Amino acid sequence: MTDERDVERDDERDVRERAGGARRMKFAALAVVAALAVGVGAFTLGGGNAAKSPGKDDAGRSVAVPSSTPTEAVPDKARFLAPANGATYFGIAAPDAPWKSAVLAKAGKDAGGTVPNMVEYFVNWTKGFDPGAVRSAYSQHALPVITWEPWAGAAKGTKQPSYALSTIIDGTHDAYITSFAKAVKANGWPVALRFGHEMNGHWYPWAERNGINKPGQFAAAWKHVHKIFDQVGADNVIWIWAPNVLRGADRVSLKSLYPGDAYVDWIGMSAYDVSEHTASRLLDPTLHTIRDFTARPLLITETGSQPGSQKAPWIGTFFPWLKKHPDVIGFVWFQYTHADGGGANWTFTSSPAAEQAFRKGAGTLRLAPVPAPAGS
Repeated sequence: MTDERDVERDDERDVRERAGGARRMKFAALAVVAALAVGVGAFTLGGGNAAKSPGKDDAGRSVAVPSSTPTEAVPDKARFLAPANGATYFGIAAPDAPWKSAVLAKAGKDAGGTVPNMVEYFVNWTKGFDPGAVRSAYSQHALPVITWEPWAGAAKGTKQPSYALSTIIDGTHDAYITSFAKAVKANGWPVALRFGHEMNGHWYPWAERNGINKPGQFAAAWKHVHKIFDQVGADNVIWIWAPNVLRGADRVSLKSLYPGDAYVDWIGMSAYDVSEHTASRLLDPTLHTIRDFTARPLLITETGSQPGSQKAPWIGTFFPWLKKHPDVIGFVWFQYTHADGGGANWTFTSSPAAEQAFRKGAGTLRLAPVPAPAGS
């Protein structure tokens, strides 16, 4: 039997690799953009300590379930695809979420009582599917979003030829993909799967501009993975294709990276405010580009704002922007600080002004209901 301390150390290493390493790579690029706009000294990007180890055993013993939302049998994924009557998703990605229920509860308290109904976490291809994480998320009435990263973590570097797109296409990883897909199917509960995010950058091995891949391979790899899920009957997956915003990414056609509507349920977007004064300046260019080739619902799968005098005003523009775009079904706020390995304090609690602006905006949301497992 695996020693529980070994599992915790593996989890801690995984979070450290992702939150500390990968974020430093991406936010270094953002720092260049920010420096050009307002000067290098105004931003604190990179560095940071490891995030805490996710407490996987927490899922089975300390999940607080609000009594106001009824439990029910395993739902079909269709109920989540298009929230009705203006309902939306408010998600967070944060250390220890979804395993520790206190994380979402605190986020809800900090947001003035609006408790997140979505939670995002990261799984690289050295890890299997964790049904406990999914149950923990649903027990908190939160839809789980798995950012599924085809690499061995940031500690192995940005290239990792053993995870080049060609190795996905040629079937090298089929056994792992099939095992993961079968576990997802066996678990039953719908999961949103953000596979190979920010593929229009260069800081991950699955990016076509990384140096180990060729044009056209990302869409081909996506279709290959999707086909395996289809073959095993894992139809409880909400597929999220999620580029980075154009600002800070490589000059590559988003349309050329898109596998097509037949393979995608939601569009995602990583969007961090580093120099913009309004949400529209950050989000509109990429949204308009995406709408040239797909009308799929869009979820902002990572967002946050750089600390500074612009943060509270930027948050103040974000929620009205969301209301004006009914095709944008929600967002996931990146609740990582510099100490957590986030590269900067992206949290909405970084200052009283930012928190107050977020509370005001969150109070205007009407969240889509997410059921919990019976007996939670």
